[in-house]
Amino acid sequence: MRAEYLVLSGHKIFVRYRMSEKIKPTVLFLHGIGESGRCFFDSIDYLHDYNIIIPDLFGFGKSEKVIVEPDYSFSYQLKLLWELIRLLDLDNVVLVGHSYGGILGTLMCRHDSDKKISKFVNVEGGISRSSTIESRNAVNVLKDNNNDIIEFGNWLHEGGFKHWLLEDLESASTVKYFDSVLECDPEAFAQTATEICNTLEQEDDLGCNEVSEAYRDILIPKIFCVGTRPAMDDTKRFLYRNELQIKEFNVLSHWIMLDKCEEFYSFLNSVIAT
Repeated sequence: MRAEYLVLSGHKIFVRYRMSEKIKPTVLFLHGIGESGRCFFDSIDYLHDYNIIIPDLFGFGKSEKVIVEPDYSFSYQLKLLWELIRLLDLDNVVLVGHSYGGILGTLMCRHDSDKKISKFVNVEGGISRSSTIESRNAVNVLKDNNNDIIEFGNWLHEGGFKHWLLEDLESASTVKYFDSVLECDPEAFAQTATEICNTLEQEDDLGCNEVSEAYRDILIPKIFCVGTRPAMDDTKRFLYRNELQIKEFNVLSHWIMLDKCEEFYSFLNSVIAT
């Protein structure tokens, strides 16, 4: 496994990857808001037969943070991800997106004109309004502080968000998550949370919004992995209503790949192999 900075559109993006044989499927992992590629470390031990690529998204983890007028929008993140695919000359990509990474993965599949992506595994990605609790809280805090990023950063790294994760939700996965949150640019978290809310809030009574419709209409093989959190109930209703394939894990955690590690990667192996 190599870990290095790759320059994409002039930005240093930290990428962990193992490329063995080009003819083998390549699994590209996309992490969630505030997260880093460390949440997918276990893939190295469980996915022996495939190429693996785990970037830290722009503004998150060890990737570059921009001081003046940063653009951490969906569209710019997607631009960098497509550039990564071109740089590494990837084909037959199995895309695995968790949370916010599931949103980006959905949008990548929608615009995959060169047919680089062969399968998509969405792990509790945001396709319904009710799944945006974390982002909605962040947006409310940002508004309460008159969009002051310094104050928002204090809430994120030292204040209410930290206490919520490490006291109210304390578990091995939330502790690991907060280690990544400490590395992220508060501006990246704020911009991402705002765009998530703005995108998913425009939802009709049938759960249709830009992302859920895009996910529904993806033509390549896809499956949605979901746990038992009540926040995902609307997402499950949308999936079942539209007869979309779903894999349920008996876990309340949002981090299925951490808290159901062996089961998750065994399932992922089967998805890639079929």
